[in-house]
Amino acid sequence: MSNLQKITQLFNRIAIRPTGRLFVTSMMVGVVSGLGAILFFTLLNWLTHFSLHQLCNFFPPEPSGELSGYEPLGGPIRWWALALVPMVGGLISGIIVFTWAPETEGHGTDAVIEAFHYKKGFIRKRVPFIKTISSIITIGTGGSAGREGPIAQIGAGFGSYLAGLLHLSDEERRILVIAGTAGGIGAIFRSPLGGALFAVEVLYKRDFEAKALIPALVSSIVAYSIFASKFGWGLLFKIPNLIFHNPIELLFYALLGLICALVGVFYIKVFYGLRDNFFHRIPVKPHFRPAIGGLLIGIVGIFAPQILASGYGYLQDAMNGNLTIQFMLIAALLKIFATSFTISSGGSGGVFAPSLFIGGMLGGAFGQIVENILPNVINNPSAFVLVGMGAFFAGAAKVPISSMIMVSEMTGGYHLLVPMMLSSSTAFIANSRITIYEQQVPTMADSPANLGDFTIDVLDKLNVEQAYKPTDSVPRVKENMTLMEFQQLVAEREENYFPVVNDKDEIVGIISLKNVRSVLFEDEMSKFLIARDFMTNPETVTPAESLRSALKKFVESDYGQIPVVDMRDENRIIGILSHEDVIHTYNREIKLRKSF
Repeated sequence: MSNLQKITQLFNRIAIRPTGRLFVTSMMVGVVSGLGAILFFTLLNWLTHFSLHQLCNFFPPEPSGELSGYEPLGGPIRWWALALVPMVGGLISGIIVFTWAPETEGHGTDAVIEAFHYKKGFIRKRVPFIKTISSIITIGTGGSAGREGPIAQIGAGFGSYLAGLLHLSDEERRILVIAGTAGGIGAIFRSPLGGALFAVEVLYKRDFEAKALIPALVSSIVAYSIFASKFGWGLLFKIPNLIFHNPIELLFYALLGLICALVGVFYIKVFYGLRDNFFHRIPVKPHFRPAIGGLLIGIVGIFAPQILASGYGYLQDAMNGNLTIQFMLIAALLKIFATSFTISSGGSGGVFAPSLFIGGMLGGAFGQIVENILPNVINNPSAFVLVGMGAFFAGAAKVPISSMIMVSEMTGGYHLLVPMMLSSSTAFIANSRITIYEQQVPTMADSPANLGDFTIDVLDKLNVEQAYKPTDSVPRVKENMTLMEFQQLVAEREENYFPVVNDKDEIVGIISLKNVRSVLFEDEMSKFLIARDFMTNPETVTPAESLRSALKKFVESDYGQIPVVDMRDENRIIGILSHEDVIHTYNREIKLRKSF
């Protein structure tokens, strides 16, 4: 017996119950996710320093909670290098991705969602490594992308690997994929609660993977603690004292949510429009398309360097009220195209950071505009930066709950939860169909991962009364009917199942043609055998029973039809329920639910 087999057996003995296994494995996934986040963050900082600071002499502002410690060297920016470095990064990243793991192209989170819904949680072992390297190169050389995609694939990839190593079930593997996603995001963004909620919310447009919430929380807490012990326990951003205490402002926060939804639709259409109608039509190998996207970013970066990389430092400036309306509006618009150039071309990185940037700039500009028009209504226009960050991502990614929690945890802006709830809900409702994550499905009912659970849930809510055929023409067999008479009845009927009744018309048994086939054509015995001799115990259902209960009886009895009896007198037959009736009623209910 190998050491791995011994470890697996020991693990299964220690944690026999699935909940115990998931708790232990979620902690293990959290440890690796936290360490992966440390490695990712460290290498990203190093490459950013080398490519942007040293090669380009470009030192963008940094958020207060992530100061790199590198001081500007002085002198002008090397604009020629700033134009070329993103192209070189795109070239290297593209060659790595499309040579060894094409599924790591793009923003990464979609690949995790796809693995959960359609691949039983399986992620190739090489994916986390390729995604880490390619994303560090893309973002570190100035590509407009975020960290959530790569860090999600790092954590999810290890969750999938660990599940295979320990021979866990498909359901447990899927849950560990979610836990890994939560751990990575909770750590890298210093948002343990938001990371866990994001992981269970991002899978669906209008639903949650509730059964994975506890493992996601465990993994996220562990990963965050490991990451914060290395890089500090502070917030990603530092904000002024922003407090909501004027209900009139809610009107403008709702309007901001609507604006975020409309711009979000534009963002998504540009993002996928450039991918499908521009980059995919360029007659070159996909390996080289990220280089073209990188060149476009570099050209835009010459005129607007604020759109390069994550842009978190400029968000910090917006929160501090240091940016103008014009600057923020232009930055938001150009960031949409810069992000599309980076990721739609096949570059590797996430969409969370760009979405925060776009939403924050929109919110900051909107807040200042309203303050200029109505100076006595708006308390502090910087509050709209935070609310815009949450609202924009809520609408674009269909994650209204985790979006506002993550922004609150990253900034400490809990006093703005009320307006953020309204703005995020408005953006989510106004942009209810289109999403930045293509692999999202509407609800759990639409996911192959939850098909079994959902079937049981639906059948529990339906009852026999909605499915059976209430008829008096159900063929009844008297218990003293001879086999010869029964043969004549079978020849005249199409049914395969016949309830047997006594003189009072009370059910006493059932005859299945499949069960009596061996004696059905015994002519020598046809005059002597009566129905009581070859019937079996009756299996019945009442109109109030759930279809799940009825389906269980079909499986246990192996009958295709079961008599339906009166609830007040369970000996009186009032109809018949077939297996096909159950399926037809279930399909009808599914179509009805999907129409809402």
